[in-house]
This record gives sequence, C-alpha cells and structure tokens, in this order.
Amino acid sequence: MKEESLSAGAALAAFSEPYVESRRVLVFGSSLSATPRLLVERGARLVQVCDPNPARVEEAAERLSAPGLSFTTFSDELLQAREASFDFVLVENLAAFEARAVVARARRLLAARGVALFATPNRESAAPLLPPPEPAAAPLDYYALYDLVAAEFDHVHMLGQAPFVGYAVVDFASEGNLEPMIDSEFVPRGSEEPELFLALASRHRISVASYAVVQLPMHRVLSRAVERVPAAPPPVATRTSRGATPDLESRLERQEAWILELEGRAEAADARADTAEEELETARAELTAARVGMRSAPAAPRDLDEERRVSAELAAATDEKRRLASELAAATDEKRELAAELAAATEEKRGLAAELTTAIDEKRRLAARAAELEATLVERESLLLKRDVAILDRDRAIAERDEKLTALEVASGADSGDDLAALERQLEDRGRALRHLEHSLAEAERVGRALVEDLTRVRPVEIGASAEALDELGAALARSEADRLALAWCAAIGGASAAPKD
Repeated sequence: MKEESLSAGAALAAFSEPYVESRRVLVFGSSLSATPRLLVERGARLVQVCDPNPARVEEAAERLSAPGLSFTTFSDELLQAREASFDFVLVENLAAFEARAVVARARRLLAARGVALFATPNRESAAPLLPPPEPAAAPLDYYALYDLVAAEFDHVHMLGQAPFVGYAVVDFASEGNLEPMIDSEFVPRGSEEPELFLALASRHRISVASYAVVQLPMHRVLSRAVERVPAAPPPVATRTSRGATPDLESRLERQEAWILELEGRAEAADARADTAEEELETARAELTAARVGMRSAPAAPRDLDEERRVSAELAAATDEKRRLASELAAATDEKRELAAELAAATEEKRGLAAELTTAIDEKRRLAARAAELEATLVERESLLLKRDVAILDRDRAIAERDEKLTALEVASGADSGDDLAALERQLEDRGRALRHLEHSLAEAERVGRALVEDLTRVRPVEIGASAEALDELGAALARSEADRLALAWCAAIGGASAAPKD
C-alpha cells in the first residue's frame, strides 16, 4: 500500500498526543490531510474533521474512511448541536479560514477542561521542509495569532515549529535509557526559522513541553521535496476492478491526454503520408521525363559520361520511389494502428466514465448512510445524557431519603428513651404507693385481730356498749380490703403497659 506524503501537520499530531489520547477530537482543515488519521493512530477515541469544501468531504468519506474518523462541513447542523462536546480542537492553518469566527466556534465546541491548538504558517519562512497542512494566501503573523486566540481563551502558550535536520550518532551497545545530546553549533542562531506559529489555548492552566523533537521517516520527507512526473500510460490501458472515485478520475484524465496524443500522431502521420505521395508523384514525373528524353534522343553516338549520369539519376529516382513507397506504407500502417488504439482508448474512456458514475452513486449512498448513522449516534448520545441525568436525580433522591430516615431514627430513638424513663418513674411511684397501702392493710388486720381478741375477753355487758365501735372497725376493715384490691389491679395494669413491645 502506498504511503501518504507527509505535511507539517505530522509534527502537530505527535505534539498533541498527550491531549488526544482516549479523547474526542475536532480538526478544522482539509479532509484529505493525513493529520486526522495520524491523530487516530496516536490514540484519539474519535476524530471529526470539519472541512469547508463539500467536495473534499465527499471524497474523503468515500476513500479515506476509517474507524473513529468522520467528516463534516461547516454548515452541518449536527456539529452545531455538539457544543462543549470535544476535548481537543486542532486548527491546522487558521489563515485558511475566517480566523476570528473559527476561534470563537472552537471555543464553543470545546469542553470546559479541553485544549485547542491553532497553527498558522510563518510568512518569513522561504523554503519550508514540508508544506503546510492547508495552504493559505495570507498567513497570520505571530502577534495577530496571539491577539485572536487571547480574545477567546484565558490561557495561551505561544510556540514555534521549526525544521530539525541532522544525523543521529547512536551507541548500539548502550545499557540503560538513552540520553540524547543535541548539538546545534552548525545553525547560526541555534535553531532554524520557525515554519509554523502555534497557539496552545485553554480555559485552565496546562503543562506544555518546552522542547519537543519529532523524528520523521527520511524517504517520506524527501518524497515531497522531489516530486516525480508520472509516466505516460500505455497505448491500451488495462482494465482494472472498480476503485475509488479519485483514481477513476485520474485514469480518465490520463486516458483523455493519451487520446489527444494519439490524434496528434495520427494527424502527423497523415501529413507525412501526403508528403510522401507528393514526392512519389514528383519522382514518377521525373522518371517518366527521363525515359522519354532517352527515347527521343537521336541515334547518333552519345557521350558516355552523359549516359552514365542519366542512368545514375534514373537509378536514384527509382530508389527514392521505393523509399517513399515504403514510407507511405509504414505511415498507412501506423495510421491504422493509431486508429485502432484511438478506438480502444475511446472504449476505455467510456468504461471509466461508467465506473465513475457508478462510484459517484455509491459514494452518495454511503454519504447518506453515514448521515443516518451520525444522526442515530447523536440521538443515542442524547438518550444516554438523559439517562445519566435521570440516574443523578435518582441518586440525589435516595440520598435525601437516607438523610430523612436517619433523622427519623435518631428522633424516634430519643422519644422512646424519654417515654421509657417516664414509665419507669410512674411504676416506681405506684410501687411506693402499693407498699404503703400494703403496710396500712397489714396494720389494719393486726388491729382487727387485736379487737376480736379483746371482744372475746370483754363481758357481755360491754358488748352492747362496744357495738358501735365494732361497726366502725368493720367499716374500716372493708375499706382497707377495697384499697388492697384496687392496688392489686393497678399493679397488674401498670405491669402490662410497661412490658416491652415486640
């Protein structure tokens, strides 16, 4: 598989690796640039390219699609609805867009803890090592870049990307980690002129590598320095299987150029054939005139030299005739071959045009399918967001219920303790009253027994006199018995109410 040519955006992808790993990335630039795919290789979870050119978006969606990589235009409503959804925003060349609008839009699409990187070519760099990711007519200077970015972001780090050319002298048997030593004595100022000015922006403080060196494959760098002109196609192109749309368009363009070349060669062959026919006719006329002159000459002896000259001219004319006839035949054969090649090339062109039409239709179908999938993805992300909000609300409600339950348990525990203490105090009071009544009853029984004994000893005469006293004692005894029963009932009732509940 042919490797893609590198641009200056390759170093941006390597420098941005700490900010893109396992994160969502948005790139403002060309859909055909290799930088978005390099970001995916560097660990980005999702890379979406925003390209102002719809034709490039369609071509990239057809030819360069890959897992985790998607393409969109500035007018895409799905992108406008994804504010604060990206963790990293890369603008490959701010000067290629409406700079102020792109910086403001990048800030809206960037998450609160996100990072943005804006690049613009340095107009003072005359011969860059690699071309910029997206050419621009009028690059921004250092101060204009800073002013635009600082107007939207709280923290801005200004950086410069300069070419780094040299050799590495490496110890093949080194033990432990290698410690690089950088020698820049050959460079007058210690560094080359920056090719790109970079602005690393965020709404919070971030750590930035102060000096980073990105090594690139030499053959891929040199392939951009020496561009080779593609060889002319063969007379009859070999039919290949259906490929991507850009390949078909390139083949079709080459085939049309070859047809034009064949037509030019055919016209040249026609001109040579006409010239050969004219020269042949002239030679024939000269030969005929020579023969007539020889026949009409008098029979007198001729000069031997003149005869030899005429014979030589006749032989030369005959040879010229043969040569011209051979050239005419060759030109005719070449014309026929070119006509056959032209017919074959025309047929090939028709086949390529048919394949191109089919590929364009397939590309449109895939683009429509991609739009449907993108809409489904956005809808699912919205549903997931709603579910996350619902889960947070539910967790908040559960936490509030737990707090209320804890408060109720604490309050219920305090009230139960107070009620139990009050019941214990009531039981103690009732116990004291019960013991007092029992003591009074025992005293009353003792007094009654003493009175009965005294009654048995008194005289009958005194019985009548003490009847009234005896009645009073009986009434007191009855009241004491009633009090004893009441106390027993109270004790039973108090014990039942003080018993613990299951």
